[in-house]
Amino acid sequence: MKKLLAVASLFIVMTAQAQEASFWNKVNAFLTKPAVVDTAFVYQPKASFSLGLFSTGQKAGFDVDVNFKVKYADGTTLPCVSTYSLSEDLCKKVGLDLGYGNVGFGFGMEVGPRSAQKKHSLGLNIKGKSWGVHAEYFSISNPFTTGIAIGEAGSSSYWEDQWTTEENALLKNFTIDGYYVFNNKRFAYPATYKIGLVQRHTAGSWLVTARYMQGSLYNSPEAALDTYNLLDCFSTLQASVGGGYSVNFVLWHKDPTGSRDQGLRNVTLNLTAMPVITLANYLETVSYAYDVEGHHTGDRVSKVWCYPMPNYIGSAAASLTWNRFFFSTQFTYNRFYFRSSDAVDVNQLNLPDYVDDISFRGIFHDWMLKGLLVYRF
Repeated sequence: MKKLLAVASLFIVMTAQAQEASFWNKVNAFLTKPAVVDTAFVYQPKASFSLGLFSTGQKAGFDVDVNFKVKYADGTTLPCVSTYSLSEDLCKKVGLDLGYGNVGFGFGMEVGPRSAQKKHSLGLNIKGKSWGVHAEYFSISNPFTTGIAIGEAGSSSYWEDQWTTEENALLKNFTIDGYYVFNNKRFAYPATYKIGLVQRHTAGSWLVTARYMQGSLYNSPEAALDTYNLLDCFSTLQASVGGGYSVNFVLWHKDPTGSRDQGLRNVTLNLTAMPVITLANYLETVSYAYDVEGHHTGDRVSKVWCYPMPNYIGSAAASLTWNRFFFSTQFTYNRFYFRSSDAVDVNQLNLPDYVDDISFRGIFHDWMLKGLLVYRF
């Protein structure tokens, strides 16, 4: 009986080890599997680990207009607009980029006079010749500019004012997007962004893309009084689909002459334009409630769906491959609009009785310039 138990235990251990090995073999095959390409147009070095250093300059912003009406006791109303603008100073970051096969991970930290604020960014990407997924998170914390305009411009009753808050507002943004390339045998979309594929001859392709973005602007209860409680916390969720065209212009290419890609030379320029339609566009506004002494006592939430909106994603990149070194300069630009399809229910917010017919419109925008130097082991 003891021998039988020993044999059974050994069999279970060996089976578990075999299953574990099979799992990791599948993972490794997914990461390193050679792409099916037209080798006259695309060269794929053998998958390996890569280590990169990058530096970025980024500027993001979030602008919102709150349109509403003020009702007077005599029945008259005046149109009003309250504006909010949070724009990041040029944010300079340095970081590490780690990769293996088709997968990469990046971590960046702000440098410069404001680096004590410890602004970080995280990115994870899987970029293949047919499809890819990229996820990124970043946050900024700055004072923001706000203002109010009452009445019709040019009329005797028109009045406006603008100021910058003393307290910081916090902007958080999370984005995940994906793409699919139709001409994936002759066109290597990631060629100017990562070291795993090299474009031998100029080629282009139509692409389809999908993107999910979640952005939130947090105004502290202490600073909310500066904004008349019209915008205390504001969040938007957007799901977009679209398509466009991307092309790699090969300016110089020389095939490798050694097993470790000795002699490989390549200079490629990529241009990509992808208009999208934001189909799911959701706004959530939080209004702080206060007691008679001005202490924050709770939150009131209004939820509004928005009209579908046309938006835009654009990028350009240039890369230099030299033996096992890869250098890339990348520029990306994003612009996303939102606008409430209906007036916000004032009963859901902590607003005075004389405020009515509230609606929102705004824009999230950011651009980034990135330099990346990678060595492939």
